[in-house]
Amino acid sequence: MKKTVIPALIVLTLVFACNSGEKGIPLPDRADIPSLKGASEMVIDPRPEPDSAKMKWYTNDHCFVIDHGNILHWFGINNPYPPEGKRLYRYHPFTGHLITENPVKNWDRLPFALDESKGTEYLGAPFVIWHEESGRWVMLIQTRFETTYGLEVCWSDDLVNWERTNKPILKGVLEPSTRDPHIMKGEDGTYWIHLVSSGVNGFNEAQIIRIKTKDFNSFDVPEVILGMKGARTSIESPFVLERNGLWYLFCTFAHRRYEETIVIVSDHPDHFNYEENCLTTLFGHASEIFTYKGRTYISSCGPEDSQALNQHGVTIAELGWLEQVDK
Repeated sequence: MKKTVIPALIVLTLVFACNSGEKGIPLPDRADIPSLKGASEMVIDPRPEPDSAKMKWYTNDHCFVIDHGNILHWFGINNPYPPEGKRLYRYHPFTGHLITENPVKNWDRLPFALDESKGTEYLGAPFVIWHEESGRWVMLIQTRFETTYGLEVCWSDDLVNWERTNKPILKGVLEPSTRDPHIMKGEDGTYWIHLVSSGVNGFNEAQIIRIKTKDFNSFDVPEVILGMKGARTSIESPFVLERNGLWYLFCTFAHRRYEETIVIVSDHPDHFNYEENCLTTLFGHASEIFTYKGRTYISSCGPEDSQALNQHGVTIAELGWLEQVDK
């Protein structure tokens, strides 16, 4: 019987294809694509009172956290537009705090979590997470220290009363503009803090960095997980999550379009490549993602782009994931 001879090149190609599996397919072609389901409706009114002494209020960067009683909490920038003589992005006296058991309505306002109205008048983007090792809640927030800005750690037993440390972390290491924390428990058991920054390792670029810590008292050296050429503050508000073995980085490209959130996919949380693996663009500013009572949501906020129906509060939509056919 005549034997069929398969050329060596074809054999090698078949072996490579079998061994590589999904690795041979570009990441954007095998990733699930996040999308907004339905309308993004305003659910949090920025005004502490209905009339608020006729002052115009707004929200900005924020976070969501679920307490041990399954109550959903919102913490975020929540301020009146600055009075005459004050600058919009330099007058941040309050950290707002609201709670609900239904994220699409019925948010109840609590007293401000932090109040610097009689102090530095500046509190930036907060992020809150449960610190298992100490049995307390920890908040990382950008604050002002005398003449410069830095990141401060705060602690709470009940998400209502907060103990300030009143000292910046990694002083002299981080740029004063380093801000917008996102925190998650990493695969290695440490807490991963994702921040927007610039200048790390001497690169003149917009960056998202990761800092690891166990106790929020000592911190590892910052690692750059994303570098983008251009304006050093062009990206904001990182949020990182893992899904089906891939990693997704959401960040706001606010200095291109204010309500533009780009999503970059990676097969490893240590590095994201915008030029090669930008997966999609979503509507939203400073978007946060959370799952509550079986549904996953994505938020938006911000004081800019004022329109007739924009009351500068927080909007929420359900987040869906489109599975690509040709994975």
